[in-house]
Amino acid sequence: MDEIKIARKQSIRMTGLQNARELGGYITADNRRVKKGVLLRSAKLSTASEKDISRLREVYHLEKIADFRSDEEINGSAELSFITGTVSSEPDPAIEGAEYFHMPILDMQSLMQQFSGYDIDPSKGIDQLALLELAVSSGFLGDTLYFGFLDDEAGRRGYSRFFRELLNLSEGRAMLFHCTQGKDRTGVAAMLILSALGVPEDVIVEDYMLTNIYNSERIAAERRMLENSGKIPPDKTDAYLMAMDRVNETTMTNVIAHLKENYGSVNGYIKAELGVTDSELEALREKFLE
Repeated sequence: MDEIKIARKQSIRMTGLQNARELGGYITADNRRVKKGVLLRSAKLSTASEKDISRLREVYHLEKIADFRSDEEINGSAELSFITGTVSSEPDPAIEGAEYFHMPILDMQSLMQQFSGYDIDPSKGIDQLALLELAVSSGFLGDTLYFGFLDDEAGRRGYSRFFRELLNLSEGRAMLFHCTQGKDRTGVAAMLILSALGVPEDVIVEDYMLTNIYNSERIAAERRMLENSGKIPPDKTDAYLMAMDRVNETTMTNVIAHLKENYGSVNGYIKAELGVTDSELEALREKFLE
């Protein structure tokens, strides 16, 4: 099926909420189907319109919101703006009937130590290209970016909580999970739950790559900006775009391979590091498959 058709099929039709879609409708290896309208994913909720919020409440009966962002992303941080990309406060709006859960995947203070040898002075303002160059040259951005999400304590704690809340989701209610751009930490979360449900790897990667369809206009504008700057080598453009709104297939295939190598499978990781038992995996399948 054409990627654009898949993107339309998975869309939850929001007007302000970016990269907003669902996991419902995907077919598992044993020919079951993920329930529609239950597992929702998006970028930060601070851009949601009133119409979006009403739709989440009235159409999807939203019960839980899982926010994978750091405290610094939610509250704003000049000191860490070169990582978070913002200095402004962007908390999730309150949605009637929905409970908010903060599940940070990155420990920003620990991450900051990786950049201790670089000259960073927030008082001088934010040079977006300089910050991108720092992220690329330091090795923070790259095809192994997601390894840290799953290997570090903060990530294991956050994703473990994610599965706990999924297991406790009420029948007929939805859960929305998100980070800032809804592509990296959110993409890994989608990979984990789809793997747990038995969706084939190629479909999981296909779902991950839909970000490039949903963000196509933004990515095109960002590519023009980078090219027009005259400062970015052409072979580095995709790495820079990954810090913005684009995803690269190898980033997801690499982290899946990483889990297979170290745990035998993605589900091996889910059981060993996130504390999800075989009976709980079966409970998840019964809850979210039809």
